[in-house]
Amino acid sequence: MCKHFFRLPEKYSDIIPEFALIRPIFRRKNNMERFDFGFAPYVSLNHVQRQMLQESVDIVFFNDDEVIIQPQQKIEHLYVVIKGAIKELNTEGEVMAVYRARDTFDARALIEGSSQHQFVVAEQALVYSIPKSTVQKIIEDNPRFGAYFYASVAEKFANLNENELTGLFSAYVRDAYRKKAVWLDGSDTILMVAQKMKEHKSKSVLIHHNNQVGLLTESMFRELLLNHGSPQDPAHKWAVFDLISIDMNDFVFNALLKMMQCSVQRLVVLDNGEVIGVLEQVDVLAYLSNHSHLVAQRLESATTLEDLNGIAAQMTQSILVLRNNGLRAPQLAQLMQVLNSSLFEKAWRMIAPPELYEQSCLIVMGSEGRGEQVLKTDQDNALILSENADLAMAEQAALKFSELLAQLGYPPCKGNIMVSNPMWRKPLPEFKKMVGEWARKATGDNMMNLAIFLDSRVVAGNPAYLDEVNQYVRQFLNNDVGMLMAFARAVEQFDGDEQGFFSRILHRNEKENMDVKKMGLFPVVHGIRALSLENKVSETNTFERIQKLAQLNVLDAQFAQDLAEAQRYLMDMRLKAGLACLHDGKVLAPNQLDIDSLSTMERDLLKDALQVVKRFKNIIRMHFRLNT
Repeated sequence: MCKHFFRLPEKYSDIIPEFALIRPIFRRKNNMERFDFGFAPYVSLNHVQRQMLQESVDIVFFNDDEVIIQPQQKIEHLYVVIKGAIKELNTEGEVMAVYRARDTFDARALIEGSSQHQFVVAEQALVYSIPKSTVQKIIEDNPRFGAYFYASVAEKFANLNENELTGLFSAYVRDAYRKKAVWLDGSDTILMVAQKMKEHKSKSVLIHHNNQVGLLTESMFRELLLNHGSPQDPAHKWAVFDLISIDMNDFVFNALLKMMQCSVQRLVVLDNGEVIGVLEQVDVLAYLSNHSHLVAQRLESATTLEDLNGIAAQMTQSILVLRNNGLRAPQLAQLMQVLNSSLFEKAWRMIAPPELYEQSCLIVMGSEGRGEQVLKTDQDNALILSENADLAMAEQAALKFSELLAQLGYPPCKGNIMVSNPMWRKPLPEFKKMVGEWARKATGDNMMNLAIFLDSRVVAGNPAYLDEVNQYVRQFLNNDVGMLMAFARAVEQFDGDEQGFFSRILHRNEKENMDVKKMGLFPVVHGIRALSLENKVSETNTFERIQKLAQLNVLDAQFAQDLAEAQRYLMDMRLKAGLACLHDGKVLAPNQLDIDSLSTMERDLLKDALQVVKRFKNIIRMHFRLNT
């Protein structure tokens, strides 16, 4: 850095007006503008720590193309951008990140002693320069400040979760269920059951009978009257013993999902496998506005296709409500998977004649099949038919189904992967033959179609048809190295979007959004899908696949945790972009993320997430030998 005096560019006069001529480095004095503590992690500093930083911080001006940090250079300062832009270059000269106002660099290098990368001024910049000794002292006094920079990726995102999740989404069943359950013996009379319900103001009673636990609810009395039962009947005669349960240490959110999936209003609560109480729907609603559960109830009672229109609109409103309540994208995707499945099942049941419904298997694929889609997206579905099904009837119903979904807000698939396309609507033998052909011949189109199919899930009809197709196709997937290599290669499909992205966004005259799917979500989804195929992992959800691969020691446990948290965050960013489109009344483009709209913390976490994705892509390249 040159040592002579020079004039500060006019574009910085609004920041430090009292300096007409300044040196490259100058220290703040008493009444000069203070350090900005209004963003992470500096907002976490107490009064003493802020004063310590304030007394030691300098402001430095750097000109265009000036090198701030060289590779292997000893690091003595932490920098925070006030104005301008700094680019981080790797050893190949590729731009790895761009730092703008309120961004901090290079914290890890400060502790490690040197940086592996070069930091160069992209646009004339003013930066705060904080001495290493000050940073170390603050970290000693404030672990949370240090954790912001030095925690693992998974720990960073976990801390984010703790700040955002509230109520239902951090509540455990043990905190919500009715601990004073009413118990009776199976030989007690129905009259006694009614008396105990009234006495305890309870809607349910548990009974012991022949080493089993049964449940009696208010609805039981309706069945008793309709079937001419007697108040003197033993309780076990009218009790339900096939109970749906949830562990006391599970989340209330998962209880809500199970209630909607099973169309029940209560679950029995277990502790180490033993029934200890009942969790009622009203208990769950005490933790959550009942918005999403009302959608499920409306779906259950819908009787016409017109009813489904209003319900589909209400589902989008549910997303906004729940997101504002702190629910993150992966949990929202789980909830929407349940609601979408109910909607699709109800629609197919209304459209398909009863005989066709019984002789068909309606499946969804892609992100909907994996349970990783929040906002309505393109239709990705298929129909597997019985050999005896009426194909003309199936065609009419399929066309009507695809048309209805479009009306409900699910756009037609650009690749025509829909039941309305005869290719994705076949009798079982033909469907098996088609998928088997994809597995045997590793062409680009076949690998793409196979990848789409491997994420499939049944939403209506006979699930045995999909099971049979899966069993058939897996006999051709017995560790065929060539096929697996061809299958995994799609992880590089969008490398062109990633390369040079940060260089392009430096051109401020050209607004360029980041495609979250291409640069982040897809490489992880497909790389994990390839590893799962190789290791015969049957799960379809990406997070469940990651967990299984870690259990099989295919992935390092810590890296698997980092990868899962990075993927969750990228899903959050995708949802943020989609909701911004809805708010502004724009055409939905949920993958296009406006980098400029992100906060400092969001940009930092996005950079961390993309670095994890890059590491994972390199792991996939080496594992499947894609460079050979």
